[in-house]
Amino acid sequence: MLYFRSKFEHERRKTINPEKRGLVPNMKTVKYIIIVMAALALFMMACEKEIYDSPDDQPVYFEWHYTNHAWGFQEYGWLIDQGGTIRSFNQPLDYRPGLKGAYLTLEDLEHNLGLTDSIIGKVDSTDFRKYTNYIPDAAKGTIGKSRSVAADAGSSVLSCYMYDPEMNAYQYVFLAQSGDWEQFNLSSEAEKLVEWLTEFGVFWLSD
Repeated sequence: MLYFRSKFEHERRKTINPEKRGLVPNMKTVKYIIIVMAALALFMMACEKEIYDSPDDQPVYFEWHYTNHAWGFQEYGWLIDQGGTIRSFNQPLDYRPGLKGAYLTLEDLEHNLGLTDSIIGKVDSTDFRKYTNYIPDAAKGTIGKSRSVAADAGSSVLSCYMYDPEMNAYQYVFLAQSGDWEQFNLSSEAEKLVEWLTEFGVFWLSD
């Protein structure tokens, strides 16, 4: 009798709904998995960084520009060109500086690059590609408030340029300012660019 009861139980279990036996997830579990996967996909898309697909003829990517009117006019700095070469300028004639929210034409950037007079360094190609890809997100950054921190220290500004096909011009992307006044682009990408660019020799007041 025990034998037949065991056999009966075995056959009954075989006919139980697989969802009740835990072999197949029920609809609530399936819906939960779909929601979690969708949320994860959205999170990954949000975390994905925009890649800067720059024009082949973009002449200038990064700029450090220093001016001071305290003890006679001083103006000098450097530009990093499309090959990663760091080219300096000193007291240039008719330099065309960028302004927050403004655009420079290809001719403007070529003009400024033509005013450089020395090669002072070369950026590693891997680092150059890495940091140029920070430009699009830095361009979306909020600019913090400007505050007075010194006197007669001049203006030391770091910036970069991003091509805008609709404008057919290069957007001036402000990164940070030091000197008499201090101001920062608050995006994390701008912060990374400032930390990197200051390694190439700039006038910068420390905290």
